[in-house]
Amino acid sequence: MSNLKAKSYKLKARTYLDYASTTPLDPRVERMMRPFLAKIFGNPSSIHAEGLSAKKAIDTARITVARCLEAHAEEIVFTGGGTEANNLAIFGVCDVARIHGRGFVLKGSKPHVVTTNIEHASILEPLRELERQGRVSVTYVPVETDGIVKPERILAAIKPNTVLVSVMYANNEIGTIQPIRKIAQLLSAVRNSKFSILNSPNEKRYPVFHSDACQAPLYLRCLVNALGVDLLTLDAHKIYGPKGVGALYVRRGVRLTPQLLGGGQEKGLRSTTENVPAIVGFAEALRIATVEREKEFLRVEKLRDHLYSLIRTNKRIHAVVVNGSMERGERLPNNLNISLPGTDTEFLTLQLDAAGIAVSTKSSCLKDEKESYVVKALREGKKRAPSSLRITVGRYTTKADVGNACVALKKALSLKH
Repeated sequence: MSNLKAKSYKLKARTYLDYASTTPLDPRVERMMRPFLAKIFGNPSSIHAEGLSAKKAIDTARITVARCLEAHAEEIVFTGGGTEANNLAIFGVCDVARIHGRGFVLKGSKPHVVTTNIEHASILEPLRELERQGRVSVTYVPVETDGIVKPERILAAIKPNTVLVSVMYANNEIGTIQPIRKIAQLLSAVRNSKFSILNSPNEKRYPVFHSDACQAPLYLRCLVNALGVDLLTLDAHKIYGPKGVGALYVRRGVRLTPQLLGGGQEKGLRSTTENVPAIVGFAEALRIATVEREKEFLRVEKLRDHLYSLIRTNKRIHAVVVNGSMERGERLPNNLNISLPGTDTEFLTLQLDAAGIAVSTKSSCLKDEKESYVVKALREGKKRAPSSLRITVGRYTTKADVGNACVALKKALSLKH
C-alpha cells in the first residue's frame, strides 16, 4: 500500500467512494508516463531513434503486463480500454467461427454464445447487436440469488455449435466473484469430448473462454493459466492507471478477426498508432496492483465492513438489504451495494454529492438505464433496484471518510424523498 497521504488525492472537502466507476491516477503511474508525453514522442512504427525508443517502451510494458498475468508477452494486445477489448473478444471469436467453422457449413447453424445476465454492457450490447443481425444465437444464463452463477448451468447451456463462453471475473455493480476456474475445468472437458462439432481431432479450441476482469486485478490474482481462460480483458482506469487504454490477453492458438484495420499494429489485431504514454502507465498501474494486492485487500475489506456496520447500527437507516453475497471470496472486498426500500436513491445520490460524498446507484456506463439490471437479476431484484446504492472504497479511502459518509447518509435519510 502506498505511504502517500490520502488527502493529496481528493478534491477539497470531498469524499470519493465510487472507485468501481473509475480510480484516480496514481502519482507513481503519472511519473512513469511523464517522459512519454513530451520527450519520448516518436511513432513506435518508425525505424529512427525516436521511434525505436517508443517501441522499446511498449515492449517493456508488454513484458510487465505479461508477467503480472503469467502469460507470454506476445499474448498481450493493447486496446483503447476494456470496452474495446470486450468487443474484440466477442466479434473476433464469432467472426472467425462464422467464417471458418466447418460445423456451421454442415449443420447450417449459427455460432452460439453463452454468457450471464449480469455482464457489463460492453459484453451484452455487442451480443445483442450480433443477435439483431442474425449472426449468432445467445444463451443468457441467470445468476443465483447471491449474484453468482452456477458452473453447472453454464455447462448445461453449451451446445455443439457453442463458440464462446464469456463470464466476468468480478461484477462491477455488486462485486460478486464468479467461479472462473470451475467453469474453465468444465469447458476443458467439453473441448476434449466429441460434443463440439467444431473441434477436429487436433484442434480443441471451442468453446473459447473469455472473462471480463476489469474490476479484478486490485484484489484478485489474474493468472491466466490458473484461471484457465483463453481471453481476458483488463482496463487501466479501474486500477489507478490512465483512461483510454486496456488490454486483451489472447492465448496462443486462439484466432480473432481484427475490428480495426490499417497499419497492422498489435499483431494485426488493433491497427492504430499506439498510445505510448497510456500503455506505459497501464503497465505500471498493473505492476503496483500486483505487488500491493494482498495488503490492500485486507485494508479495504476492513473499511467496507466498518461502513456496513455503521449503516446497520444506525437507527435512521432502516431495512438495509445487501445485494449479492457478502461471503469472503465471493465478493470484492471494497464493494458494498445495498438497497434502502422506499428511498429514491438517485435523489439520495445527488444529496450526498451536495454534501461532498461521491457514490452511485449503478454502473456509470448505463446512462439510459434508470435502474440497475444487475440488481434486478437478483431475488426480489425488481423491488430492490429502484432503491439500490453502490459504495466502493479504494486506495485513498480512510476510516474518517467512511465515518463522514455514514453521517451524511444519516442526514440525507432524515429528509423526505
